[in-house]
Amino acid sequence: MDLLTKADAVDASKLWVTDAWVVLIDPIEMSLEEADRLAKEANLQQGEVNQLLLAVDAADDSVAQAIQSAAGKYGWTNPAANTFIPIPGLVAPTDQVPNPGSLLGLHQQMMVRAEDMAMTVRATEKFEDDQGRHKVLYMQDGSRQVVTEWDPYRGSMPSMKLFETTVKHYDREGKVISTSHSWEDLSGTKRFSTTWADGTTAYAEEWEDKYKTGRVTTSDGRTGDIPADSPFFSHPIETTIGGVLSGVDKYVDDGHGIPRVSAAAVDEIGAGAKYGGPALAIGVGIYDVVVAEDKCVAGFSAAFGAAGGYAGGVLGGGVSSAGGPLAVAGAAGGSMAGSWIFGWVGKKVGEAVCPAP
Repeated sequence: MDLLTKADAVDASKLWVTDAWVVLIDPIEMSLEEADRLAKEANLQQGEVNQLLLAVDAADDSVAQAIQSAAGKYGWTNPAANTFIPIPGLVAPTDQVPNPGSLLGLHQQMMVRAEDMAMTVRATEKFEDDQGRHKVLYMQDGSRQVVTEWDPYRGSMPSMKLFETTVKHYDREGKVISTSHSWEDLSGTKRFSTTWADGTTAYAEEWEDKYKTGRVTTSDGRTGDIPADSPFFSHPIETTIGGVLSGVDKYVDDGHGIPRVSAAAVDEIGAGAKYGGPALAIGVGIYDVVVAEDKCVAGFSAAFGAAGGYAGGVLGGGVSSAGGPLAVAGAAGGSMAGSWIFGWVGKKVGEAVCPAP
């Protein structure tokens, strides 16, 4: 009961506790200073939740051991004791939420919070200038994504690009994490590109006759093609990444065969919304169809709903009825123990598509 009481107290503040017992910041409008203060408070509250969580788990283990000991007095023996094959109901269940009793579990909790803060809009700004229309999405972690619809007649010369839109993702210090860019030239050819922080670039184009090409190039010059018949060109990005708002139009629905950066997709986004951006969507989409048998990279985290149905992205699985709240599984590990998501996506795309030298 102490654990549930603590969770209720946290929920009554500007923080909340997930089913996986991870403390997150409420998705509400706030200043960066307030977000920084709440991040520190979330860390403090996470420590207190973890202590209670471990206490409940220890109590559950004690009860289980007492039951087995009592049964042993009547001749019961554990049939799984001398076998390497786990028998459901007779062995401890595996982890389904991060285990704060391990360094891995603590790392998972921090990653879930970091990812959630990077995906949660705390404030927005709109403005226009002689270059075009801009919308800035400020995230809880201090990063920002800038969506620009360029004026084709900006400057002294027309750009010769129609429907030109970019999304630039900056970290807290102003370093560019990714840039996504789409446009249509006067001949009707549609083009799209995304470049990640490590220099990996994905590029696709669709000619007026609907012929499509796509390729990925890494910073060291390796190149790999995305076949024209790849599901990447026919499978809407939104369904690939689940609940994460991608900022990519449903290009299949509107007659496009390649992704298109969409300013309209973020036009109504306000404080508290979730936004991953086109670079994340495209990276996960490419990896998903190129390495279709391995969904672990696509299942980055259930913290923001990305590919939530895939193995490795089910941190919100809740409490196992077979044990305590730490009757917890390896599914919580996998990709979640990896590197920071936005800097990792481009690297994984390059590895998947481009052959090693």
